[in-house]
Amino acid sequence: MRISKIKESLINTNYLFTFMALLFVMGISTLLSESFLSGDNLITILRQASVLMILSSGLTAVILTGGIDLSVNNTAALVGCIVAQLLLSNINIIVVIIIGLLIGLVVGLFNGFLVGVLQLPPFVATYGSNMVVLGLATIVMQGAVIYDLPRNFTPIGVGYLGPIPIPIIISALLIIVIAIILQKTTLGRNIYMLGSNPAAALYSGQKTVLITLQAYALSGLTAALGGIVMTARLNAADANMGNSYGLQIVAAVVMGGTSLLGGEGGIFGTVIGAIILTIISNIMNLIGINSYLQSLAVGLVIIITVWFDIFSRKQREQRKASIS
Repeated sequence: MRISKIKESLINTNYLFTFMALLFVMGISTLLSESFLSGDNLITILRQASVLMILSSGLTAVILTGGIDLSVNNTAALVGCIVAQLLLSNINIIVVIIIGLLIGLVVGLFNGFLVGVLQLPPFVATYGSNMVVLGLATIVMQGAVIYDLPRNFTPIGVGYLGPIPIPIIISALLIIVIAIILQKTTLGRNIYMLGSNPAAALYSGQKTVLITLQAYALSGLTAALGGIVMTARLNAADANMGNSYGLQIVAAVVMGGTSLLGGEGGIFGTVIGAIILTIISNIMNLIGINSYLQSLAVGLVIIITVWFDIFSRKQREQRKASIS
């Protein structure tokens, strides 16, 4: 009886299948390239995944509420463009970073207002705001590209603290903070409740509009931080620099076991999802596969993952119904 309970618990663990997928992808990658498991390549994977982890960490909270934020990549680009322009004006780097984070916060609150207050569908609302922030980034840059940012700024994206790249440290610290928020705070519990049963959350007296605003604000903040790290890593800024992430940000969250229907998942799954996506691109680069085929592979992975998310959730609901 005890063994069956342990087995059932493992099957119902969102991270189990995600972790198995990570092991599978790593195993295939090891067979395809001898250099995959080298220390330098593994550090490269984590460094490349760090920006995706940052961008998708706040989005995890939004998806847990049952919402979506399609503006993350262009919010990051807008913040990066404004930060680059401010740095060229010789404004203090700390002030510039604070301004960048505040811009992300404003975008997040705007999305939360559209979804929570105006009751617009999250997909439509954030797709619209995505186009708005892209337009603002284009206006800020006037079609230009900024290169050669100040040397005291670029270490945020390419520097090391001892043997560890700074972007990895930033993403690890952020993940810990997000994990604490989701698992140890009232806000985190409310986010899960809202995603699991919006009607119950409303009738139990939860301030659902406030929860929605907070979740989207968190997504805007992490998008801004991701944009700052991305800009420092590229040592450049342009209005379209967020395009390479696009739906990968959503895919990282969903691949990590966070249900698009809300209420299930968490930040550690998102970390694994970001690493899996990065490994797929990394191994394709190692064996010389065309970048267009890389997009095809990532797209197929996203489709399969979303299908599996919906299928596994239905299976769990059926098991619960049969038990009751």
